[in-house]
Amino acid sequence: MQPTNNAIYIVKNKNDIYGSLVQRTLRAGLSCLFLLALTTELSGQETSVTTYKALGGGLCAVQDTYLSPEEYKGGEIRYISHTIRQKSGKRWETLIINEGYGAYGKSRSENGATISGAYHFLYGRLANISIFNGAATLKAGGQGEITAGMVYNTRNGNNPAQAIAAIALGPVVRIEYPVKRMLISYEATCPLAGLTFSPNYGQSYYEIFNEGHYDHNVVPTTIAATPSLRHTLCIDVPIGKMKCLFGIYGDYRQQQVNNLKRHIYTSGIIVGMIRKFNVGRAEK
Repeated sequence: MQPTNNAIYIVKNKNDIYGSLVQRTLRAGLSCLFLLALTTELSGQETSVTTYKALGGGLCAVQDTYLSPEEYKGGEIRYISHTIRQKSGKRWETLIINEGYGAYGKSRSENGATISGAYHFLYGRLANISIFNGAATLKAGGQGEITAGMVYNTRNGNNPAQAIAAIALGPVVRIEYPVKRMLISYEATCPLAGLTFSPNYGQSYYEIFNEGHYDHNVVPTTIAATPSLRHTLCIDVPIGKMKCLFGIYGDYRQQQVNNLKRHIYTSGIIVGMIRKFNVGRAEK
């Protein structure tokens, strides 16, 4: 079933007004996100960098009612680049995450499939707080995230693909607990507010991009419309001269706008390598 055949939404006289509003809104959202990066101090202080590169794999469940009312289940592979930078003597640190995944799922009847994938860029600022009498560290702050991707349905001839594009701001929390030479960490983020792209119910991509018919396609969102959570639980383990990371992750993203629903639930395990080094020069 393809709900995109049921109706057509056309706005003729307000295209210029809506188009200008969309452009201003997008520019404002992007400016807020990248303004976080510009707040990082520029100085000659030494910076400690902890980074890991990890590969993961697990299960996925995808539903996008613009393409089909069915939920498609299968597997996914994921790559994560995770970096924490902290200047010596400073309480605040910078979190940078680049993450991408690809997934393939089938319907219950196995007569159709979806291919989906997305890239996430996250930039956050966290303050360090000692807890449990210094036995562990709580890191809490805010983050901005850009997401771009797509969902493709192999059964659809008309409107077979759905774009994923969003900007979001929200909190980020990380807890670190050292155990001998190992480190156990838990990290979680969720969007509170942002912007997302979506066709309206019954609207085709041809109308949007070829005919220029805007119909509330860039939508302001809150946690009520996009209740989502991304979290990881990891342990750093020294093996010889190397330091390895083992963990589990869950990425649960939901969206309900323009009378359309989408959810992408993924979970699995990750394995990676950790590097720690210093850059810059300490002030005298």
